Amino acid sequence: MANPTGLGYTEDTDPDCLADDIAVEMLRTAPWRRIALVGDSTARGTGDASPGYREVYWAPRVISVLRAAIGEVEFLNVGRINATTRQVADEQLDAAIAFEPDLLYVACGGNDLWTDEPDYEAAEDNLERIFAAGRKIGARIATMTIADAVPMDVPALAPFRDRLDRINKVIRRVADRHDAILVDLWWHPVGQRRNVMSADNIHFNISGHAVVAAEVVKALAAAAGGN
Repeated sequence: MANPTGLGYTEDTDPDCLADDIAVEMLRTAPWRRIALVGDSTARGTGDASPGYREVYWAPRVISVLRAAIGEVEFLNVGRINATTRQVADEQLDAAIAFEPDLLYVACGGNDLWTDEPDYEAAEDNLERIFAAGRKIGARIATMTIADAVPMDVPALAPFRDRLDRINKVIRRVADRHDAILVDLWWHPVGQRRNVMSADNIHFNISGHAVVAAEVVKALAAAAGGN
């Protein structure tokens, strides 16, 4: 029987994780050798430890198995905790483009919501600028939506859940325009696990990072023509 809470899982028993050897085989055909990551805390990596899981954030997990699969991979992470989409475009994009990546991963959007009236149009413009800059140099773009980790039994949080839904629609639209690799976490059940959040109730803990890494590997493998 499925365990919707995730309680009692370890990295070896978590059905939403991928064993490294399986992930490596999935990425054997990956063509990317220079990967730049821009964004907020999702990109930078933050989150509490989880018993039974290696204390490694999602991006280093993905890069590790990619290197095991295809050899040398250059990786640049210029993400910054608390960055908005505007700050990513203004403060991180130039460095990422100068790196000349063949894959530009964009992970941001949530910090645009911490205001009285989020400007979704401005967020879309910022993401458009980031994605377009990557496409201009010939990079493939990859991105992700924000997971639905808002407790369903707390009605007071419903307005923030609506905000997350709207920013995710923005991310999907920009991704579609640029044929980006999209890891759509919004409907993934990991967000509703009782033990997936860090103490700040904002960021996934390491168990969540392990699941996100698995979803990124699957998406990259599909885009590369792997299994």
